[in-house]
This record gives sequence, C-alpha cells and structure tokens, in this order.
Amino acid sequence: EVAENYLRVIDFDDSEHRRVLNSASEIRLCLETKKYLFKKVTLPIETEENLREVLAFEMDRQTPFSVDQVYYDYVVNTRDKQNRTLDITLILAPIDKISLALKQLEENRVRINAISPCEEIDPNLNEVNLLPPEKREKPHKRYRLLNLALFLFLLLLFTGSLMLPLWQKSTLLKQVQSELDEYKSKATQVAALREQVTSARDEARFLEEKKINSKPVLEILLELTLLLPDDTWVSNLEVRENTVHLHGQSTASASLIPILETSKLFQNVSFRSPVTRSKKNNTERFHISADLAGNGEGKG
Repeated sequence: EVAENYLRVIDFDDSEHRRVLNSASEIRLCLETKKYLFKKVTLPIETEENLREVLAFEMDRQTPFSVDQVYYDYVVNTRDKQNRTLDITLILAPIDKISLALKQLEENRVRINAISPCEEIDPNLNEVNLLPPEKREKPHKRYRLLNLALFLFLLLLFTGSLMLPLWQKSTLLKQVQSELDEYKSKATQVAALREQVTSARDEARFLEEKKINSKPVLEILLELTLLLPDDTWVSNLEVRENTVHLHGQSTASASLIPILETSKLFQNVSFRSPVTRSKKNNTERFHISADLAGNGEGKG
C-alpha cells in the first residue's frame, strides 16, 4: 500500500488492483483534509478570462506559498455584476505534502488525471482538479482508438449491408435464368420470367448505385479520422443532403475550423452553436457544420 495512507485501498503488487488501474478511464488522487487548504479570494470580474494566470501571480500575496510550491485550482462561487467582482474559492495543496504519493505513483507507472479533495463538503468541489493541466494524463490515445474502431465498425456495417443483398439478387438471377431454360417453349411463362430477370437486374443496379453513392460517406469518415487531432473526438456524425454535422469534444475547438478547411471534401466550415466548456475533463463541446464540395470536386 502507498505510504501515509494516500491510497489506502491500492496495493500495487495485487494483480486485481493492477488490472483495475490499467483499465480505468480516469485515475484521481484524493487528498485528506490536512493535505490541502482553502482561501476565499475576491478579484475584479475582468480577470475571469485569465483567472488561473491571475491567481498564479497573486499566490504569494494571498497565501504563504509561491506558485512553484503548490498545486492549485479554483471555484467561482458568485459573480457580482453590480460591483464587478468575483467571489472565488482557491484550493491548493503544498507539493511537499503530496510529493511522496506522486513519487510512488510514478515508480509504479501510474499516470493520474486529477488530484482532488476527498471530503467534498461543497458540491462545487466535484470538478476541482489541483493537478496542473500540463501534467494531466490525456485520454487522446484512447479516443483515437475509439474513433478508429468506430470507423472500422461502420465500414463493416456498410459493406455487409450492401454485399448481402447483392449476393441474394445474384442467386435470384441464376434461378430465374434456369427457369427460362426449362420453360422456353412456353412464351407466356418466358415473358413473365424475363420480367423477373429485368426486375432483379434493376434492383441489383439500384444496389450497385447505392453502394457507389455510399462511397462519399466512407470518405468523410476516413477524412475525419485522418484530419482530427488526437485531443478531439466525435460523439455524433450526421450527413444531411450536402451538409456534414459534427458533434463532439476537443481541448481546442477553435483550431478545428482551419483544420477542416484544408480538406478537399469540405467547404463553408463553421460552428453551428456556441462552444461550451466542460470543467469535468477540461474540454470544449462543439457543433460544427461543413458543406460537401460539389460534384466530387474540392476547393480550388
């Protein structure tokens, strides 16, 4: 077990504990009350856009520590628009209090996503993460594999849905042709069978055209898989006539517009709704639309 009861329930030598660590989507280091501090801070409302940087600058004035001595995060409690101030709770953990736990995690090759208070006396603290953003284990590899798996699944689904009817129609054509040979002396029956052949061929041609028309959808999926950066994942993809709609999350949604505009498949790329930030995983939710380039031609 980790010393000083930082991780009382984890035994790194236990195979079951190790399996849970390896399969966990998020690993959070919970701190006891004595390992972190709270401080109420009031700042001008204009500082909200760069609040983390402002708190770093104010750290040695607001607390007994310098910014290099602590891991910290904050919660905005209220915004007083009349007085143009922010009421903030600053949460910080001295690095020397948690360095041993971090060292043990590193020695056991465990990368964590968050450091948070254990006793969450305030519901607003549920999303607190004291770990600096640059030190957090990012889930981009996992989501990249998820995107690839989704693409392969959709590819198999498209292929299966098209090939099975084609095989069925091919079998029907052979059966009809055999009946034509058997009843060629009966003109009326031959005519009826020829109508069946024509109908089967039309259906086969329709399926072939459907297969060809589905190619742009597969191209869109492949293009998005290649273009989108590792820190971006798509939760919903819609193709409506000549417009593609993307719903998903990214750590830098604004960069997606110029990335998608480099593609020969897309044009008129834009956000369809305002970007919202998720404090839980420090990502931005986005809804982007793009028109498909006409007649299979890209931008000149």
